[in-house]
Amino acid sequence: MILNLRQSRNGKPVSFLAAMILVWLVLPVTTSLAQPQGKSKSKPATPAAQAKEDPLAPLLRRATEAIDKLDFQAALEPLQQYIAQRPDDAYAHFQLGYAFVGLKRLQDSKSEFSRAIALDPKLAAAHLNLGLVQMATDPEAAADSFRRAAELSPSESRPRFLEGASFEQSGKLAEAIEQYRAAAALDSRNYEILFTLGRALLRHNDAAGAEKQFLEAIAVRGDSAPARLGLANSLLDQNQYQAASDAFAEYLKLNPADRAAHYEQATALLNLDRPDDALAELDRAGAPASPETLKMRAEIYMQQKKWKEAAETLTQALRASPKDLEQAAWLGRVDIELRDYPAAIAILGQVYKQNPRSLDALRDLANAFFLHEDYAAALGAMDQLSKLEPPRPGSWFVRAICYDKLSRKAEAIDAYRKFVDQDNGEHDTQDFQARHRILALQKELGQNPGKQKK
Repeated sequence: MILNLRQSRNGKPVSFLAAMILVWLVLPVTTSLAQPQGKSKSKPATPAAQAKEDPLAPLLRRATEAIDKLDFQAALEPLQQYIAQRPDDAYAHFQLGYAFVGLKRLQDSKSEFSRAIALDPKLAAAHLNLGLVQMATDPEAAADSFRRAAELSPSESRPRFLEGASFEQSGKLAEAIEQYRAAAALDSRNYEILFTLGRALLRHNDAAGAEKQFLEAIAVRGDSAPARLGLANSLLDQNQYQAASDAFAEYLKLNPADRAAHYEQATALLNLDRPDDALAELDRAGAPASPETLKMRAEIYMQQKKWKEAAETLTQALRASPKDLEQAAWLGRVDIELRDYPAAIAILGQVYKQNPRSLDALRDLANAFFLHEDYAAALGAMDQLSKLEPPRPGSWFVRAICYDKLSRKAEAIDAYRKFVDQDNGEHDTQDFQARHRILALQKELGQNPGKQKK
């Protein structure tokens, strides 16, 4: 939040804007100005001293009183009158810029802060306020203003923190992290800085670094739900599933209505091979179920071979996400398990049509045709599959059966032989069947069986 130039005795600002004119797109934090270091060359020592020696002092006093009451409109007239007679007073321009901010006249506020800086380049508060006004529309310019404020106030963390926020808003995440680190070095117990640095590191794919910062933020503010959520996510990104699950549990005590966190907790539990606990966590997320939770629920049912429940869930999930081809392929596979081959063929055919390079969908489609005893269609699907990957031994066995069923005996013999050669006896039953059919088909064709491979 942009602050007035004056301070209370304990160093805390005494005047705040009633309405924040800057929209924080990245960080939900409160911003505040450092106070100016030293005095403007043209600024009177104090309003009280001005009253004795300066006839314009009452104008500044009226403006200051109005600003303290957040009556920014009332502050304009005395400030403008004062500046008309004393245009080189940096302090007056600063106060007028502040009043314009309160009135949401941002372009006017920029002009006044810029004028104050031109008159007194060492007025750190003016650089900081200018940066805050610039931040919503020109974060790169804001970063430069905050950099100048930091140079004038090297022991203050806030200018560097805000410079980092400006860099982050302009998409320069690495530069933002550098400034957040600099701010943290100056104020190692500042929750906002620690949390923001952790969040930026998590976005920068440095989950281990983020974990450290979130732990430090929690040490400062133990009841911080956002920091606990950040910690849980950083652990999940590192595949530390047990620690992540514990962290999500702590976060959900503070914010039990966070449905996304229930989903992430379920993710951790599923990776811990605790599918029933994961389902219970999805139940706790409440209704209506999101597409993500439906998909995870379906995946769990498939792992548990609960095919009916999986089919019902996938049907519901596809109504919510009709373009999710992976879910559609899953439903086709479940339909095969339920022996609803026409349904499987229909949906897998659609998946393959929309994604002709989907190997899993094409394999399942060939399998569905085969189980539905549509051997010609099964061979057609396997022919397409062979263009994408070399046929596997099992594929040769299925292909041989299809040829056999279609009385394409020579092709069946060739396919059986390829299965026997590639399988190397790993599947005894199929190997025996293939060798037996080779001999039988050769006799039917009047061929000399010859010596078979063992």
